[in-house]
Amino acid sequence: MYDIDFIRDSYNIRKEIVSRKFKFENVNDIEAELEQLRKTKPTIFNIETTNYCNMKCVMCPRTIYMTRKNIWISDEVFEEALSNINTYKEDKLNDFWKWLEENTPYDPNEISENGFYFSIVSKCLILHGYGEPFLDKYLIKRLKLCNEKKIPTYFSCTPATMTVEKAELAMENGLTVLKFSLDAMDDDNIKKIRGKKANYDESIEKIMKIIEIKKKRNFKTVLVPCMISFKNDEASKKLHKKFLKFWEPYDVFAYVKSQDNRWLFEHDKDLKNNSHYAKQYCEYPWTSLTVMADGNVVPCTQISNNEIVLGNIKENTLEEIWNGKKYEELRKMHISGNFPKDHKCLKKCDQVKLFEYLR
Repeated sequence: MYDIDFIRDSYNIRKEIVSRKFKFENVNDIEAELEQLRKTKPTIFNIETTNYCNMKCVMCPRTIYMTRKNIWISDEVFEEALSNINTYKEDKLNDFWKWLEENTPYDPNEISENGFYFSIVSKCLILHGYGEPFLDKYLIKRLKLCNEKKIPTYFSCTPATMTVEKAELAMENGLTVLKFSLDAMDDDNIKKIRGKKANYDESIEKIMKIIEIKKKRNFKTVLVPCMISFKNDEASKKLHKKFLKFWEPYDVFAYVKSQDNRWLFEHDKDLKNNSHYAKQYCEYPWTSLTVMADGNVVPCTQISNNEIVLGNIKENTLEEIWNGKKYEELRKMHISGNFPKDHKCLKKCDQVKLFEYLR
């Protein structure tokens, strides 16, 4: 979930900045404009319920860098985070999606990476981080609590970690969106990408059973088979088409996603980034925050090893953290470019920072 009001209200300023036609005297004016548009009550993008994972994905920083202790989020931290969730009413979301169609290049109804971001991520609390959600032994209890509070939820999983029985319980307890990470169409290649515990045929068998259960029990969960694009060669393009064709007969939202974490792992430097962020700058310091399993508050989903910690929900309220000095300094860095040496945002992130358009 993110602040859809900020996305809409800052659109004209963002266009001016990206086109380098901004009408500001200095960077302080930009800071003041964005600060005026930023809500003082934070929006939670995602909550990491666990960082346990048995995959060895080649494109994931966790595989190489993560030294955090494996834990499950405590009930106290999870419930405190949920108490800060304000969901969007249907008419507000419809107004946002209509505005997108009429004023931007993005169609929230499109079955694509950007369509998923604007139609699904805008309304859902994400319940994954640097762990596999189905390895969270308290997952169903967490989903049930979200459902009771009428909070839409979404998480992504590697099907090898999932049982059909637990997936059925997740849907039964109100899971809004379940994404399956499938980056190949055979067992050898999926093991090369996700590690030896990954499997292709068993994953497809599980997903097919879940599709049948959804239909039989009339669940509303959106099922999302997803493939990451690692290369731009002809063989990869054929694979992507084959993947999308395979899922056409089924009631799913299947799409091919641009690879992120390319600072860490990149096969093809000419690979095109289809995300809307490829044509703008990172807005996370103004739109949302992330709560990690230990209660640490970080600015986005790319903080695998506590590289940027802006507070802890066990020590301060989210509102105090969101409006605190560390967050203020991070926003200034994104505008001025005055990052400390080797700062995560500067050295280990794919997204363009705002200051790069102000040079």
